[in-house]
Amino acid sequence: MKQTVFITLSVLIFIIFLYSFTRKPAASASEGKNGLDNAIQLAIYYIQNSTRENGRFVYHSNVNPEIKYRDVKYNALRHAGTLYSMYLCERVLNDNTLREKRYLASKYFVENYVKQISPDMYAVVSKPSEEKLEYPQAKVGGTGLALIGLSNLYPEGKIDLKILRGLGNFTVYMQKPDGSFYSKYNVPQREKDDKFVSLYYPGEVAYGLLFLYEVDPDKKWLETSKKALLYLANSRKDAGLNVPFDHWAMLATKKLFETPDNGLTEEQKVLLQKHAEQMANYILPKQITDKGNTYRGGFVENVRLCSIGTIMEGLVAIYYCTDDKKLKEKILKALNLGTDFLSRFQVKDGERRGGIPTDAYWKLSNSNDKSKVIRIDNVQHVLSAWITYGQISAEKE
Repeated sequence: MKQTVFITLSVLIFIIFLYSFTRKPAASASEGKNGLDNAIQLAIYYIQNSTRENGRFVYHSNVNPEIKYRDVKYNALRHAGTLYSMYLCERVLNDNTLREKRYLASKYFVENYVKQISPDMYAVVSKPSEEKLEYPQAKVGGTGLALIGLSNLYPEGKIDLKILRGLGNFTVYMQKPDGSFYSKYNVPQREKDDKFVSLYYPGEVAYGLLFLYEVDPDKKWLETSKKALLYLANSRKDAGLNVPFDHWAMLATKKLFETPDNGLTEEQKVLLQKHAEQMANYILPKQITDKGNTYRGGFVENVRLCSIGTIMEGLVAIYYCTDDKKLKEKILKALNLGTDFLSRFQVKDGERRGGIPTDAYWKLSNSNDKSKVIRIDNVQHVLSAWITYGQISAEKE
């Protein structure tokens, strides 16, 4: 009798243990979603607190509040990029916390950087005093980012369509016959500058023109965007895995695929898909996946938080571009690890809570001040990655 009772109790204990064990993954998933939501809200808080009354962002800060920076250095392109992440909060999350700040920051940007350079062209003109330039110059990527950040204002009646069309005309003017771009424009001399070739500018322009096309459906915006993306894909198709990770091009490709009547032939669509898959196959093997590694979710020789934020943005886009189910699974695993990594190294408390420092080393007791620098685009890219990753997570529920 005693033996029977003992066996029965043993079985009961085992069943209880088994039940509690099998419940753990569900609880973990819930905690993961809550953790992501909290990280997003902290990032929103940081951007909200970093938008001054005149609409200019606090460009630099430091985890150490005693370290102050002169308000001289400023990058117009990163201002425009931050407008994009602010709008994503509304468009994707239905969170209007930053709306008034976005209007304010957009107004500041237009008044200070968007300049008319010909009767039918506008461009984003960087200031020599802020970027240590020899002369005022218009970077074509800046104009692309402006279209990404400002086009949403038109349906709200907060920007003149003439300005948006003028920005679009500038990008068309700067495109070469093969689909590539002159990167810079010398404003005083009124001439294109071909000395510098940017990795990201073509993708930024392609993405921006698709935002413009949403509010002003002129086919030239769509065709210029397609031409740029097809150029990038063709120029890299024989490079194998020896390619740089171009997240802006990936974001633009996803948006092009989602654009109704985009005019892509089947051959062109396959080319762009292969380009996206090429990017994924290049970056995925570089991720740190060892469970015992402090920097799990980061990448080999890269624990820079802004950089990893851009990789996550690009991988989200590729996830939607590819039809390869196995690749999708790999991407999803990488996104799970990468977004968690970014959350672990976000500043969670203190005056700089919500901030994203330069790299993961900022948490080390002997870290230097450079690791602790928080730049506004660090927060922008990581916030954008979290928001878009959250869309995939919601679809999986």
